[in-house]
Amino acid sequence: MALGNFDGVHLGHQAILHDLVKTTKKKGWVPCVYTFEPHPAKVLAPKTAPLLIQTLEQKLEALEKLGVEIVILEPFDISFSHLTPEKFFHQILEKRLQPKELWVGYDFTFGVHRSGAVSILETFCKESKIALHVTTAQFANETLMSSTQIRTLIASGNVGLAAELLGRPFALIGSVVKGYGIGGKMGIHTANLHYQNELLPKTGIYITRTRIRTRDHGQWTIDQKQKKSWPSATSVGFNPTFPGKGFSVETHLIGFEGNLLDKEIEVEFLTWLREEWTFPNTETLAAQIQKDITEALKFHETLRHHR
Repeated sequence: MALGNFDGVHLGHQAILHDLVKTTKKKGWVPCVYTFEPHPAKVLAPKTAPLLIQTLEQKLEALEKLGVEIVILEPFDISFSHLTPEKFFHQILEKRLQPKELWVGYDFTFGVHRSGAVSILETFCKESKIALHVTTAQFANETLMSSTQIRTLIASGNVGLAAELLGRPFALIGSVVKGYGIGGKMGIHTANLHYQNELLPKTGIYITRTRIRTRDHGQWTIDQKQKKSWPSATSVGFNPTFPGKGFSVETHLIGFEGNLLDKEIEVEFLTWLREEWTFPNTETLAAQIQKDITEALKFHETLRHHR
C-alpha cells in the first residue's frame, strides 16, 4: 500500500507507484493506494488550501493507468485530523487496513499537525514488522518534482515544463456548453468548456490537444469512434475584444466537424502560444486566430516527427 495525497500523480509519485506495482506483482499481492478525500488542507486551512492539479476522477484514472488496483479514499474531516501519529498507525493502518508493506515519499507526514515524520513511521513499522519503502526526492534536471512546483508552473503559463514533471500534459476536463457563438460567426467554431478543475493556466492562448470522452458503464472514457485526439488551440481568459463576456476556456479542434454541445472533452495543454490581445475588429481577430491555428498545426507536425 502506498500512502499520500498524490495530487497530479506526477513523476515523483510515479517513482513510488512503479516500485509498489512491480513489487506487489512479483509477490502476488494487490497494489493499493490509501489517500484522503478531500485534500486535508481543504478542511484544515480552506483559505490557503492549494488549487488541485487534478479532479478526483483524473487522479483515479491516472492511478489505474499505472497499475494500482484498489484506491481507498479516507473521508478527511476535523475529527480524523485529531488522530495522533500513534493512533493513525495502530488503529487505521495496522488494525483496519493491515498492509503487508508500505510505500511513502521522503516528505510524507501523518497524524495531528502533521507531527508524524517518516522517521516515526519507520519506528512503528519496525515494531510491527511491516516493511517500509521510502522513495527519495525526484528531480528533472535540477527541478524538484513536487505538486507545489507544478502548480506554480501551470499558474504562470509554463505548461511545457509542467508536462515534463507530470509525465504527461496538464489537462482540463468538463462538458461543452453553449457560448456566445462569436467563433461560429467568424467561421471558427470553438467548444466552450464548463471545466471541473480547480487549477487553471494563466490567461492566454495555448497549443493544446483535445480528446472527446464518452460514458461507458457510468465512467468517462475516450470516445473510440472519434479520432483519438484532435490538434487544437485554446483560449483561457476574458476575450478582451468583446468586453463583458466574462471568463471562459474555449478550444478550437482543428479539422473537427460536428456538434460537441453537452459532450465531455479533455483539453491537454502542450505549450504557451501568446498573451490575450485586444483587436480593433472581428476581421483582425479572425486573421490572428488563423495564424494561431497554423502555429498549432506546425507544433503538432513537429511532435509527430519526434515520435
